[in-house]
Order: sequence, then C-alpha cells, then structure tokens
Amino acid sequence: MKKDWDQLTFPELYVAAIRLYDLGYRKEAVYWFYTAQYRGRQFGILLDQSKMGSIGSPGFELLQAQNAFFQLVGPYINGYAFGDTDGLVKVVERVQQESRKLRDLQSTYPNVTFRSKSEWESANTDLADGMGKLISTLKEKKDDIRRQRIQQGIEEKFSKLTNKELAGR
Repeated sequence: MKKDWDQLTFPELYVAAIRLYDLGYRKEAVYWFYTAQYRGRQFGILLDQSKMGSIGSPGFELLQAQNAFFQLVGPYINGYAFGDTDGLVKVVERVQQESRKLRDLQSTYPNVTFRSKSEWESANTDLADGMGKLISTLKEKKDDIRRQRIQQGIEEKFSKLTNKELAGR
C-alpha cells in the first residue's frame, strides 16, 4: 500500500488504519487515520455536491463513508492518539505538509464529479491551513486535554495500550 500511497482512496486508508491499530501498530495507525481523514475532507470539499447523486451513486456513498468512518473509528484512534499530544502534533504536521501536494482526485475516484480544477488548489490550501488550528490547540491546551481525558476515564482506558513499531518505517 505504501508503494501506491498517492493513489489510495480515503476508505482504503481508513481500513488500513483500523487494521494497523488492531495489530498493535497504533502510532502508525494514527498517521494513516489522519491521512484518511484529510483525504476524506478534501474529497468532501472538492466534490460537486450538486452532481453527486443520491443513494447508490459513488459521490454520495463516498461522502457518507467519510462521515461514517470518522464517527466509528475516530473515538478509538483519537482516544489513543490524544494520550500523546506531542506525538499527535508531529503526525498532524506531517499530514498537513504532505497534503499540500494536490493529487489527481479524478483518477482516484473516476466515477465522481468534482468542482472545477481551477478551485482545487485554493480549497486544498485552505484545508491544509485549517489543520494549523488543531496543531495550535494541541500545543496550547495540552494540560487541559490531559485533565479532561483523566476526568472522563479516557486516559485510563487507552493509556494501557501498547504500540509496536512498523518495520521499514
């Protein structure tokens, strides 16, 4: 999958993140998850929603998949990831940097109608720049995040999880 990284769809990245997480490669899963999340959001903002169709249409189904994956997987991977805010900052910064290079979404999602390519660059720049807000929050509210995690029992639930390093990384 790493060989075909630029062509991977966000659902493929989400599924890989889930699998990596389940196999104990949790830090790597966080990276795959945040990459999937970025690409899913990018898909959503560049999709021509007036031409996406409805149930059964690729554009509609993929947009729903983005929301479903985030809702279902997010609590687990974020539950783990937010236990190490410094590490999460590094992941988000990496995804932000890598995602500034725009990929050809039309070849990745051939049966979907996107907005005009002339809009892609600025929309993607806005999306990548928006990640700066998360990075700032993680840095500035680190102690508050930890305190809330402890109060809500999230820290206890996820702090015992181990991580295996992925070979070749």
